[in-house]
Amino acid sequence: MTNEVTVRGMATWLLRNGFVELTGKKTGHRFFHKDNIKITLPGHGPNDLTKKHLGMILRQLERVGYDRRRVRDEL
Repeated sequence: MTNEVTVRGMATWLLRNGFVELTGKKTGHRFFHKDNIKITLPGHGPNDLTKKHLGMILRQLERVGYDRRRVRDEL
């Protein structure tokens, strides 16, 4: 895996793993939902996710049962 994770790559991973994209509002952000988790991806700015944002997403996924290493390897 490269060090950069793109917004598009994360969105593709989420859709491939059963998340559903919700309709957005005027913010431009993209929202994904599955069971009791909602992931928000930025809709503006750089194409790469920051380390902070990626870490927050990985922690959310880990809380609902995803393996952090497996997710990072697939990205």
